[in-house]
Amino acid sequence: MLAETKRAGIAGCEDSEVEDGVEYYRLRSFSITANGVFNLGDSLKSRRSRSINSVTSSGTSCSSTRDARLLSSASQHSCIESEDAENSGRVATYKVGMLGAAGVGKTALTVQFTTSEYICAYDASLDDEYGQKSVSVMIDGQEAELEIVDHPTSEMAVESFCATYNPDVYVVVYSVVDRQSFKLAEEILLYLWKSDYMATHGVILVVGRRLANSCGCKFIETSSGLAHHVDELLVGILAQIKLNPQRNRDQVTRRRRSKHRRRILKHLLGFKRKTKSCENLFTL
Repeated sequence: MLAETKRAGIAGCEDSEVEDGVEYYRLRSFSITANGVFNLGDSLKSRRSRSINSVTSSGTSCSSTRDARLLSSASQHSCIESEDAENSGRVATYKVGMLGAAGVGKTALTVQFTTSEYICAYDASLDDEYGQKSVSVMIDGQEAELEIVDHPTSEMAVESFCATYNPDVYVVVYSVVDRQSFKLAEEILLYLWKSDYMATHGVILVVGRRLANSCGCKFIETSSGLAHHVDELLVGILAQIKLNPQRNRDQVTRRRRSKHRRRILKHLLGFKRKTKSCENLFTL
């Protein structure tokens, strides 16, 4: 794991050296309110003492997200591993798989996830930032660590990616100005559905209301270049992970796979709208 335990740029400071065996990492804090996601700022946290040294005091309000408060209740459905981690005082860790064509902004989103500070998404140096990054997030007092896996599609096929990393949630990204990236996103979603990943894992499509409606996954319109809905996506990723156990229980109660498969394929090809909300990242 290429976890970044020391983040650059916190309160304008450069990376500090590890002293006395203590490492510091950036902790991003959010609150879920009736009006949506509220950014409480970033702070430094010690790996050894877990003591928080506040760095930013002013939060920034994000745009409204309907039923965002459901994330708190969804937290009750966390997986056994995360419950064990909480009971033992350890921070629950989850994997996030970033999928999509090259050049659509996966790496820019991943880098922006790591900080509340604006990062220029058009910086050419971001091309070298792909790989695995660790983002620590605290939502309403509950901390979790997200291991975000971002590999170019030219290096690893989606089948190998899923088998190698087995993420807890998948984020599929495409560009609205790149038709080929849209076609690849369709292929990725179809594979995730055929392999039952979509039934047991959260899947979020970045941009693409119509496609998300047709295949039954979530969607959000975002722009790392404008820092638009990036925080909402980050918090929504954790919300979808928390819903995985409930997703698995629902899957056990309905096993009409052949009929379900024909219906989903028909919807995927015909773009028929589903009744469930694909815009709300805080519900199934």
